[in-house]
Amino acid sequence: MECLDARVVAPRMGSARLMSASALPRQRIAQLIESDGPGGAESVVLELCTELRRRGHVVRPVIFGGGEGWLSGKLSGRDFQVYLPVLRSALPIDVGLLSRLCAWIREHEISLLHAHDFTMSVYAALAGYLTGVPHVITLHGGKYFATAWKRKVALKLAAANARATVGVSQSTCDHLATTLSLPIGTIQLVANGVSPSRGGRENARRALGLSENDRLILAVGNLYEVKGHRILVDAAAQLAAVEGLPAWRVAIAGRGDEEGRLRAQIRQHGLGAQVELLGLRDDIGDLLSAADVWVMPSFSEGLPMALLEAMFAQLPIVCSAVGGIPDLLNGGPAGLLVPPHDSHALAGALQHLLSDTRSGAALALRARELAEARYSVAAMADRYEALYQPSR
Repeated sequence: MECLDARVVAPRMGSARLMSASALPRQRIAQLIESDGPGGAESVVLELCTELRRRGHVVRPVIFGGGEGWLSGKLSGRDFQVYLPVLRSALPIDVGLLSRLCAWIREHEISLLHAHDFTMSVYAALAGYLTGVPHVITLHGGKYFATAWKRKVALKLAAANARATVGVSQSTCDHLATTLSLPIGTIQLVANGVSPSRGGRENARRALGLSENDRLILAVGNLYEVKGHRILVDAAAQLAAVEGLPAWRVAIAGRGDEEGRLRAQIRQHGLGAQVELLGLRDDIGDLLSAADVWVMPSFSEGLPMALLEAMFAQLPIVCSAVGGIPDLLNGGPAGLLVPPHDSHALAGALQHLLSDTRSGAALALRARELAEARYSVAAMADRYEALYQPSR
């Protein structure tokens, strides 16, 4: 099953809009997301809230309380009033939270609920039904909602009553439609958008202890098994055995439960001087400035924000050919694609980019051109604004 033609809902930059931004009615929009930690979906919510407010909408973020505080802190720093209801019940639905959410919606005269990922999609559907407020759902990737039939039923009901249900990549749309047995055209495609950010290269490299001749291979992502960082460490071990390469280092920015295993793997391969785990970083723009090659060895992805940032940073890119990544890189011309779980292919692609800087520069330029044409925050907000309107 396929999404609606993206041109209907997602006009490209420079094409005529169905309705100008100034002509769209201003709304009071709640943006709901479960996680308060650092991540791609959370970054989308941050950028979308900011851009929608800039366009004149009243935006109220809603995040489950008791989390890490990363996203709520970022939003508060931009002067958003964040509602942090606490999930107290272990039952499938916390009736108390639902009741408080409905009261909050009425108090703030919310006119639209935009829920991100599974849990908030279910709560938004129920709260919307009880308050008469329409809801929009965005699924950012992953297949966790398909692991239990109760989750599939709940999400299917939430989607059936939504003003729009969105996938952030074609593969996410297709997976949703197939898993939930939804009619063709039910899932709309809206690509994520990024605000480009880069720091000063010399200062960033100095802070990482890089020499002038070191080539930095950068990976950005939480240290979870699905991100495939162990494959990257294996690939680094193979690179270390190749003679004649420029001096190189691998840096992985992120935190997660794979950290101990990755550190042990790095020690086992004797890569302590060449592979570094940077932990959670709040200076990704600086790291992108310092990097010479960007890598994403994931086993599963939707439309990763970190990859979009690397494209805007005009870096040569190597990625696993999973999820929305091949479409994002235009089938490969804007980056090198390798099979997931294949450290040999990953090592070969990295070796090529380390050895052939001219080829890497050409890939990087095409990646930036694609990013600027299709994946800006403004383009993403245009698409969502169109979906927020009642169907005619």
